[in-house]
Amino acid sequence: MMLTGYILLQLNVIILTVQVFGNLCRRIGQQWVIGEILAGLALGPSLLGAIFPDLEILLFPQSTLPMLQTLGDIGLALYMFSLGARLDTHLIARQSPKAIFISLSGILLPFVLGFSSAFLLYPDLSGSKATLFSFMLIVGVAMSITAFPVLARILSERRILHTKIGMLALVCASVDDVLAWYLLALVVAIIHSLNGLLAGVTVGLTIIFIAVMVLVVRPLLSYVVQHIQSRSLQIASGIVILLLAAYTTNAIGIHLVFGAFLTGVILPRNVAFAEQIRSLDQVNNLLFLPLFFVFSGLRTQIGLIQGPTMWLICLFLIAIACLGKIIGGTLTVRILGESWREALCLGVLMNTRGLVELIVLNIGFELRVLSPAIFAMLVIMAIVTTMMASPLLLLLGYSSSKNTEATSEEAVEKAAT
Repeated sequence: MMLTGYILLQLNVIILTVQVFGNLCRRIGQQWVIGEILAGLALGPSLLGAIFPDLEILLFPQSTLPMLQTLGDIGLALYMFSLGARLDTHLIARQSPKAIFISLSGILLPFVLGFSSAFLLYPDLSGSKATLFSFMLIVGVAMSITAFPVLARILSERRILHTKIGMLALVCASVDDVLAWYLLALVVAIIHSLNGLLAGVTVGLTIIFIAVMVLVVRPLLSYVVQHIQSRSLQIASGIVILLLAAYTTNAIGIHLVFGAFLTGVILPRNVAFAEQIRSLDQVNNLLFLPLFFVFSGLRTQIGLIQGPTMWLICLFLIAIACLGKIIGGTLTVRILGESWREALCLGVLMNTRGLVELIVLNIGFELRVLSPAIFAMLVIMAIVTTMMASPLLLLLGYSSSKNTEATSEEAVEKAAT
């Protein structure tokens, strides 16, 4: 079968599988993103490959994987572009002092726990190109992530998006995402560089890139929006800059997601752009982004976690991930004067990871800093910590029926997409 035929077949299989798992997860009160992750695992060696290895090879032969990865990366770039575009930068600016303080606490504790734990795990679970420092850094960052889109969906579904703690959680997650992405950019720059001088050059080029995007490209986009009436030309300009920015950050040696994310952040906040991005999201979320999950699933081999020791390590990683995020968020909010219930609510929400965690893990895996075994463990950690949020919120009394504050469709769409 020709490559095009294989890709078309794979697209059909992937879309149908994601729809099945996504709807099943919604029926049991979980987020759609959990279904997407599980669909990827189901099509990979963890399930399909274990039960029907010949069928997995037939559906996903090695010759098609580079194309599948490329299409998934395009979906990922579009997703990060959309995520950056939907960050409410004005809201972050208004609440930044308090939110930054909470976000730093929510990043620092899990980072320290992950960084320290990686020291013990390095001899047995590091990747083929890992150094002790790079391995400790990437595990620390993986523990620090909060998935802004997943958290926003939970807030809107629980109808606590416009409560005080809901808005604070949303802003903290936004700040957390921005800090985590730039921390990861620094980590990847250090990992890519063979010595301190090269690391300094990479970091310097990254700073120059950010300055050009903010000081040159952002005013240029504003000019396009104000003086060019054609909506198709406006969105085309945004996409061209997105692709150029992704190419630039990839060439610098950090990752294409950083260029895509920053392009979204600097986009003008107007209705025309928002509508165009929403229509772009619909196609991307259905067609391209699921390819990223499946490619991640094809890399994940849960069968590598064998024996009591390996599973205890997996449970240990889940435990420190939860402790770091929940305690880091809860204690800070409590110190700032909120009740224990509200503080715990925010800590639980900050513990969600989802797709954003998978992006970090895939970067670590591609750099061969993470071994297949710890990659599988951290994927399980991402699934478990994300699935925990809904039942824990119910235990804390944050159910849809009890929290009936109205949320406008526009606000929910803006936050959750």
